[in-house]
Amino acid sequence: MIDPELVEGIAGTLTPHLPSTPLDVATVRAIDDRLRVEVAPAVEPQFVSLDGLQLRVHGSGAGCVLWIHGGGMFLGSAAIDDAFCCGLAAALNATVVAVDYRLAPEHPHPAPLHDCRTALAWCAANYEKVVVAGGSAGGGLAAALCLLARDEGGPAIAAAHLYYPMLDDRTVTGDAPVWNGRLATVAWNAYLGGNPADAYAAPARAADLAGLPPTYLDTGELDLFRDEDVGFAQRLEAAGVEVRFECWPGAVHAFERIAPGAAVSRTAVERRRNALARDLSW
Repeated sequence: MIDPELVEGIAGTLTPHLPSTPLDVATVRAIDDRLRVEVAPAVEPQFVSLDGLQLRVHGSGAGCVLWIHGGGMFLGSAAIDDAFCCGLAAALNATVVAVDYRLAPEHPHPAPLHDCRTALAWCAANYEKVVVAGGSAGGGLAAALCLLARDEGGPAIAAAHLYYPMLDDRTVTGDAPVWNGRLATVAWNAYLGGNPADAYAAPARAADLAGLPPTYLDTGELDLFRDEDVGFAQRLEAAGVEVRFECWPGAVHAFERIAPGAAVSRTAVERRRNALARDLSW
């Protein structure tokens, strides 16, 4: 059963507004633009440009969180998370760097992942400790970035924080609230561009998860990605990776975003921040 405190927030998400006709990127983007509410940050970010790639830098602490925004790899932007990143930087006394990676389908895999790799290299060159984090598609990209960094011999990642991550292109069915199988189909078709998925596109396909950084992973009981998230956490643990895992009861996709005042949202945010503070400490 859906947590009653989350029900009202679901009405403002994509799923209740989707037409019954076949979906495409343009249709979903138009609905998302209409529904999206942007919140201004308390402090505007600084900007770093890397050969056309923009990073939005919040705070000035010694530890760094590389934040990768969600949106199915075809929606959203780093700017939309300015208020979140600004608040996180202040709460942690850290630096939060948000990467404005290129979006599919105009820039399919591996372009978004390569942008995240460029951002990681910059963070590693400028901060002593880097944690990678992201929600939904951003969580999937964060997991893929960990695989890529492991296989390429760096840069070093202190920990990964994956919030209801999108990990498996085979999860394209289901009538879950907020983000359902129809949206997942659009997202994966856009991101893969007609090509088969490899482990760097869909980290759940990785044969070997050994050697990945300590991982905090959480998901919702009613999230479309729940089973792939649970399975990934179990496989990480079996591979010898330190895992901290939560499956929030009654929670839907992006629950803490759509209903920040709900008890489950406040608990999840506190748990995540405590875990980040631990991973950024010396």
